[in-house]
Amino acid sequence: MKKNCLIFTLIGLITMAFLTSCNQKFPGYKQTSDGLYYRFYNQDPSAIQPQQTDFLNLDIACYLHDSLYYDWNQSSNEVYLQLSEPHFKGDLQTALAMMRVGDSASFYIKADSIAIHYYDQSPDSVGLKADDYFRYEVKLLELKSQEEFENDIEKTKQEKMDASRVKFAAYIEANGIKVKPYESGIYVVTTEKGKGRCPVKGEKVELDFEAFLLDGKSIGSTFGQEEKFTFVLGEGYVIPGWEEIVPKMHLGERVRAYIPFEMAYGEHAVTGIPPYANLVYDIKLLKITTAEELQRQAEQEQLKLLAESERSFWRYLEENQIVEHTKTGLFYSKSVMTRGASPEPGMTARITFVASFLDGTLLGSSEPLGGFYDVHYGEGSVLRGLEEGVGMMRVGEKARFVLPYTLAYGEKGYGDIPPYTNLVFDVELLDVFFPEKTIEN
Repeated sequence: MKKNCLIFTLIGLITMAFLTSCNQKFPGYKQTSDGLYYRFYNQDPSAIQPQQTDFLNLDIACYLHDSLYYDWNQSSNEVYLQLSEPHFKGDLQTALAMMRVGDSASFYIKADSIAIHYYDQSPDSVGLKADDYFRYEVKLLELKSQEEFENDIEKTKQEKMDASRVKFAAYIEANGIKVKPYESGIYVVTTEKGKGRCPVKGEKVELDFEAFLLDGKSIGSTFGQEEKFTFVLGEGYVIPGWEEIVPKMHLGERVRAYIPFEMAYGEHAVTGIPPYANLVYDIKLLKITTAEELQRQAEQEQLKLLAESERSFWRYLEENQIVEHTKTGLFYSKSVMTRGASPEPGMTARITFVASFLDGTLLGSSEPLGGFYDVHYGEGSVLRGLEEGVGMMRVGEKARFVLPYTLAYGEKGYGDIPPYTNLVFDVELLDVFFPEKTIEN
């Protein structure tokens, strides 16, 4: 009896090994129950294993079809990744949780899932196919708890700030700058006196400038350029240093300003400017526009937009021979008419729509929303013109509605839609029902 059990056990093991070998997508790799393919090169069971929220210092490279896709090791900085909950079954977080400090391993992970769950990208948009896998070559160098990591970040930031302050002080001394600094630490030397007044908060200033790093490298200039730099004081559009310096300048004045990093871009890097950078600016104040004049200009611009809106609206109606309209100014043309039901207040009107500007530029449609859009009729949940138009339709009808700006986004606009924008909606009414009704898809 024992002999027979042993034989059956051996047969079972051989069969299992055979099936595992045949089902292996990547020879030499094992597979977890979550579908993660893995292979360890070095493994130390006695080493420290990461916990969730730990930060992992990694050597990591990613390959697609055996070609290097990206290599984090090429970064000038160390690569740390925080261990978190898996984004999907068999993902990179699952792989890293299997490792211990000093381990090196290889993992195959579904590429389309990485694109979707890690980068919110469509796989097709980045050239990935459904059967593509990323191969990650990973070595776990060290780990730090979240507290240790954050403390190290703060320590590093403090060291960089201290070093930047030392450099700034040394630069001021080496260049013989003797003027008294502002309380913020800014030094300003007048190189050309102005004869006009100083600007105040709410006024627009126009100026020339050239910016330098402390090593003398120029990082931008408007001198000699037709287009000058403009901004409104107090709106936070420029660095804090400029908000402090410019209101103290007289019209026509030119200054040399020495700005510590705290009053420039701080710990942030911008184009051509590293983090914690102290800056030198050559600034000349060319023009001041009062708040009252700005208001007049804004009003004139609004009038121009309004006039153009009205011209384009009537031109569109004439060119497309749309004459029917409601008392509110909604113009429409029905291409399909039926005897179907019309929406009543409290009903849901299921529609398809294509929204565009008068020039034909697409604004949006129901296509990416599942192929249809539900209007809760009578609740004011959509544009006034669209709700009014839907209320005029019967199930099965198709219509084009031309919304004047007053029935769209009005005088202020919305997002990327400018003020006084007229819109076109092509709509089909698919169905009307009270919310309790079940719709068969």
